Amino acid sequence: VAEESAACTIVEEYISADAASPMLTAPVTEVIAGENAQVKFIHIQSWGASVQTFVTQRGEAAANALVGWTLGHIGAKLMRSTSETRLAGEGASTQFLGVQFGSDSQHHDIYTLLNHIAPLTDGDLLFRGVLQDTARSVFEGLIKIHPGAQDSNSYLHDNTLLLSDACRADSIPSLEIEANQVRASHGATVSHVDEDWIFYLQTRGLSRSEAIRTIVDAFFEPIMQRITLEGVKQRLWRAFDQKM
Repeated sequence: VAEESAACTIVEEYISADAASPMLTAPVTEVIAGENAQVKFIHIQSWGASVQTFVTQRGEAAANALVGWTLGHIGAKLMRSTSETRLAGEGASTQFLGVQFGSDSQHHDIYTLLNHIAPLTDGDLLFRGVLQDTARSVFEGLIKIHPGAQDSNSYLHDNTLLLSDACRADSIPSLEIEANQVRASHGATVSHVDEDWIFYLQTRGLSRSEAIRTIVDAFFEPIMQRITLEGVKQRLWRAFDQKM
């Protein structure tokens, strides 16, 4: 809880080695930002392959407050993440950055909600994921604008890059708008790595694996540029390298 005009950044990381027996985790986080407060919450999970995790995160922003989320989903056999921000005060805002990297037979299931309740609120969500082997991801993102949230602005976009023919991604961005004077946009893309990109990089002297890694790094770069904590950024880059 951040009271009026307070500011804080919280970083949490879940990590484990692979274990012989299955394990279950269910972390729950609630963030409340008072008037003019700023709370930035960073969650990274690198659970081992035997873990199933169900993550619940909810935030509420009062007038002119900011609730920021940065999520990094790297590990776990099965991961279900539910994240919601209630923009309850006039002028409240939320920023949501997310990355995921699935490999082997991992399954990542992600649900996000930008919940605009008060007027002049602002939501910004950008999520990017990479899948390889037989991994699967499901992303469902909803922008909900209530009748009293006039003059609000909201943006949601999800992009997924596939590195094999056996992996699969499903993306469901959606809008639910009950006000008549707002700006709201959403979109999603799912695509395989273009062989022309790989060929071009190979003509510049890179091996095929180096070319794919370069493409993956460039794909994640727009989000990584927006992460302000250098330690968090380097931690995610190392996790991506280990996946490759």
